[in-house]
Amino acid sequence: MSNETDTQKVSKTRKLVSGANAIVIIVATVGIAIALNAISSQVFSRVDLTENKIYTLSEASERAVDGLDEPVHVKAFISPDLPPPMHNLSQTVADTLDEYAAASGDKLTFEIISPEDGEEIEEDAKGFGCEKVAIGQQSEDEVSLRAVYKCVAFTQGENLEVVDDLQAAPGASLANYEYEFTKALLNLQETEPRKLAFVSGFGGPAQSPQFLQSVQPVFEQLYGDLVEVTTVDLAGEAPEVGEDVSALLILNAEQPFSDAAIFALDQYVQRGGSVGWFQSATGPDAQAQQQLMRQMQAGQLRGRNLPDVRAPLEPGLSEVFKEYGLELRADLVVDPENGVTALAATRQGLAQITQPGAFMTPELDRTLPFMRDFSALAMPVPSTIVVQPWVEEDDDVEAHRVIQTADTALRRPTPPRTFSYETLSEQAADEEQGQWTLAATLQGEMRSYYDSNPLPEGRTEADLAADKKPARLLVVGSGDFFRPVPSVGYDQQLASLGGQFFVNSVEWLIQDTALTQIRTKAMPRLLGEVPEETKHSLQFVNIAAVPAVFALIGVFMMSRRRRRRESLDRTQGRD
Repeated sequence: MSNETDTQKVSKTRKLVSGANAIVIIVATVGIAIALNAISSQVFSRVDLTENKIYTLSEASERAVDGLDEPVHVKAFISPDLPPPMHNLSQTVADTLDEYAAASGDKLTFEIISPEDGEEIEEDAKGFGCEKVAIGQQSEDEVSLRAVYKCVAFTQGENLEVVDDLQAAPGASLANYEYEFTKALLNLQETEPRKLAFVSGFGGPAQSPQFLQSVQPVFEQLYGDLVEVTTVDLAGEAPEVGEDVSALLILNAEQPFSDAAIFALDQYVQRGGSVGWFQSATGPDAQAQQQLMRQMQAGQLRGRNLPDVRAPLEPGLSEVFKEYGLELRADLVVDPENGVTALAATRQGLAQITQPGAFMTPELDRTLPFMRDFSALAMPVPSTIVVQPWVEEDDDVEAHRVIQTADTALRRPTPPRTFSYETLSEQAADEEQGQWTLAATLQGEMRSYYDSNPLPEGRTEADLAADKKPARLLVVGSGDFFRPVPSVGYDQQLASLGGQFFVNSVEWLIQDTALTQIRTKAMPRLLGEVPEETKHSLQFVNIAAVPAVFALIGVFMMSRRRRRRESLDRTQGRD
């Protein structure tokens, strides 16, 4: 009996010792991991495993801070005890500025200040252009507003740039604040803004008196003073695009360009200007829409929604750009197999359908800087672009097919009058299946339109540009991709990606893509086509690898338990 009791005591003692050892090992492991992490964060560079490197400064930000001519000091005025999701704002801003300071080589210094520490600090904040902003707080008993500071001031000599109201960064990533901080650094060093001019005089959005008022706040928010947005009226007798215009944008022009306007455009290109032409083949037919509205009000037309009636847009620029190497055709492309899912009015009533007029285009040229971070795009009923064969052989010009459809897409040479689901989904007699280009670029020394066409009346060869310079051209077969087009299922999410593409392409045209790299870090992703090799790999992992891992763990645990039992039996046998 005593032997059995002694054996039980020995077994209990061994279990206690084994448990204590396990606890010591766990605590030691955790302590070592914490120590190694702290040491490595100071000695070695941190590893960012996220897809878009949202916790790492982009190359553009590193260049901006490394190229500082004079030191920059940053004061971040951040109130304490902010409610979620801003509760870690002070630490996130400090981490972000730490990255800038490390990349600057001691050219950038910063301090985090809590303005509620005293009235003197509040006066200091106001001196740097920082004012309190309202933020909501919620407790168990009430919801209230609180005035707080969320402001960062960048100073370089007498120059000052202020980010006056920081917003919550998703997942405490650096991407959100990096954009604002790098924009502030670039604005500190910019002497003159890049001028971005929309062509007016031939209809389209830029013709509206409210157009500039609507787009200027957007560009100011995106770029500060880096970009100046204006319009250029080319409908006069002797129009001209100034030397100070960095990029010229033609957006859904409705009326034919005059000979004088074409001459001004061509000579701007010959002088090295950048031109973006965003053009749909058709636009809303306002006169027909009004007539349908009257019929509906008189009870002569059934239904709640007016059909989307279209009229051709004919700016007369296709032949001009064809001379440069890009022909924009007044056609239409649909793709029933890759259409987006949308709720649409059909003959049977509202139904969930696959909309052929708005479809995914996974074939993107990601070698271009403004396309690098897009996985897929969609466009509403776009037109096709033909890259002229001679461009491929011209050493002076570089061509890119920026956006291409899948080979299931269908081209219709004549766009329909309406964009109803039935019209777009029914087969057309003259449609062609294939892969079509929807956006293309050219870069280099362009041919002149007047190399093979007569000069306009009143112009001589003396009026032609004396020295040709490399230019940039972008032609997109849609002028509607950055706004929702509900009639074809092109919703706000797709339009927001289209807007991102528009902004990125404009930056490429003005030859400055620094902010593009940062902005696209947090860009929403659309799933494109998954390669077959990836599909097979994922299938193998799901079918074989995961069960195999669990099987190995089970074998290891069973083997370990068996060895412990055998060891215990041998010990008891000796006793």
